[in-house]
Amino acid sequence: MTSTFCQFRLRTALAVPFLQIFAAVGLVGYLSFRNGQKAVTDLANQLMTEVSNKTDRHLDNYFSTPHHINQIDINAIATGLLNLDDLDLAGRYFWKQVQAFDHLGWISYGLSDGRFICAGPVRTGKGVTIDELSARTNR
Repeated sequence: MTSTFCQFRLRTALAVPFLQIFAAVGLVGYLSFRNGQKAVTDLANQLMTEVSNKTDRHLDNYFSTPHHINQIDINAIATGLLNLDDLDLAGRYFWKQVQAFDHLGWISYGLSDGRFICAGPVRTGKGVTIDELSARTNR
């Protein structure tokens, strides 16, 4: 009977620490996995927020530029610096504005009598052109 009791105690003595180690390693692994998931989720959220904020700032800047240019033109007309009846002057004025704002396409205006002037890039990085539609240019 003593040998059975010693055998049982030896098995228990070997199995219990093994189970404890197994449980501890499993718990640490699970907690590490959960912590890693949380860290990745937090990092992904930070990156999405940063990209979203940068995109918003870029779009705000991009879409506010035409409004600023229109206000500059309105002020130039109001102060007499820009005369829309002088198509040569207006064309050069718009030409300089297109050069000043590198991401700008075309600046143009048309009058009720059918005259039209615009300035814009010929091709990206290849210069700026001024186009006029009027009786002087035979439309």
